[in-house]
Formats: sequence, structure tokens, C-alpha cells
Amino acid sequence: MKVARTVLRGEGIGNNPDLLDHMRISGKRMYALDTVDVVTKFVPGAMISESMGRQAGYHLFKEARCHNTLRIKSLVKDLTTNLGGLLRTHSFKHIIQQNCLTHVKWMISKHVKAFCGLSTQSIKPIPKQWRWLLKRFYNVINSKNETDAYIKLEIVRSTIKRLQGRKINHLQTALKNLQGGFYKIIAHQRNPSIPKTNNLLEANHKKYTYYPSFKRRMMTARGAQRVLDYRMFRHNFRRFPEYIRFYRAKYRRYREVLQEIGRDASIRGQSNHFAQTIKKLELWFGNYQQVWYQYFAII
Repeated sequence: MKVARTVLRGEGIGNNPDLLDHMRISGKRMYALDTVDVVTKFVPGAMISESMGRQAGYHLFKEARCHNTLRIKSLVKDLTTNLGGLLRTHSFKHIIQQNCLTHVKWMISKHVKAFCGLSTQSIKPIPKQWRWLLKRFYNVINSKNETDAYIKLEIVRSTIKRLQGRKINHLQTALKNLQGGFYKIIAHQRNPSIPKTNNLLEANHKKYTYYPSFKRRMMTARGAQRVLDYRMFRHNFRRFPEYIRFYRAKYRRYREVLQEIGRDASIRGQSNHFAQTIKKLELWFGNYQQVWYQYFAII
């Protein structure tokens, strides 16, 4: 099952090295890269890679969109810059980017802690007398709409101008990062279908790398990819029945609404959409069942 809306796992390769998820294959560090559709919850692509850079991202996206059959509409990621200018190329420049707001808050908190005299890696809370300052940064991230975000951003800018101190450069860096990623922070405001965080992907990724034997004891990259392919297949196979039931319920609700409003011509054509989508889902599920019983099921 291939899907169109995707989030990319990239945690740990930007500003949070302690959270780096990697594998050891014959003693060599490698990475398990995966995607998940934020609407359907299917996994469109997962791969074992020697790096997490631009080329790896290109091949992952190519897999996720089934070469050119599907279209990636939006991307939720952390603050990684490893993709370089990939998302500015012709094939991917249409993608709406959303930065995980949790990662943005971690980045801001790190710089505010440094300004307050703590280590950037400190687990201590920000001193009480400076919590108002952190809140002003967070107000931008938690803004209700684009206008509110611009107002809150201007408040932060004017606040930093009034502050002084030997470590004021940390606040200036935080503001620079906030301004640089502004449209990636508020993208979810323009499109409510885009989630604010990559939590869904984090949860799915843990399922793949839960077993120590997979993370530490695989002998070859080819073998690790085979295990990852199986887990991706199993996840999607289990997801089909639930998603088909969901879509059929959605179709029943659509028909009820259609009867209530008197078969409005503007939405009447949606019946074909539902019928074709359900037919495709059942066809793909049948293909998955065939593969499952032929290669995996114990008879």
C-alpha cells in the first residue's frame, strides 16, 4: 500500500545527538530510515542506509511515492539539515514542510538556558525569574494563526533588543532560528491536515527497532533490509482491515448527509470517489493476502 502524505524520520541528526537512532551491522554504523502517512497510518517506505544525507533522503522519498505514481504533499520532520537542498529541487519543491514543534521548543529552550547561565545540555529547569522569557518564544510556536504568530514574533524581537548580558548572542541565535524556520513552524495553521509533531513516526519507528538483535546484531545490510521490509509489510497488512472499515463508515456517513441535504449536485459526484477508493483498497488488500499466505503464513 503506497500513500501520499508522508512524514520523515530524522530525529537526532540535527540538534539532538543524544537521541540518535542507529544500527550496528557487522560493527558498522548504519541507519533505519522510514516514513509513515499521517492520514492513513500506512508505511509507504523504509530502508537501511549508510548515511542520512541528501542521497539517502532522495531514495527514501522515491520509494515513498512509488517512483512517480504518488505525490508527497507535505513533510513533517525535525530540525535536520542533512537533506541539504533536496527539497528545493524540481521533484520535491512543491512539498509543504512542517518542523516538529517539540524539536523547535527543545532548540529554543537550549539557547534560553545558555543565556540564563546553564549548560545547553542541562536537564535543570530554566530559573524561575527567566521563565517568562521562554514563554514568549513558546508563544510564537503555540500561536493560533498566522497573524498571531507575526505579532508574537515581533514581541520576542523587541524583547531581545531590550535585554543585555554577556550571553545575549544565544537569544539572538534562537531568534534567528525561529525566523529562519517561521513558515515551517506555522505550516499546520494553513493546512490542518499537517500534524504539529513527528510523534506518529517516532512511535512507528520504535516498533521497527525495538529488538536489540535488529539494532545491534544484524550481519549484513541486505539482511537488515529484509527484516525491515517484512516489518513494514506486516504493519501495512494489519492496517488494511481497519482502514477499509473506516472508509466504508465514512461512505455511509456521506450517504446520510446526502439524503439530509436533498442530493446536492455539488457533492453528489463523491459517490464515485468512495466506490473507486474502496475498490482499490480491497484489491491491494487482496494482493497483500496473497503474498502473506504464499510466503509468510504457517499452514
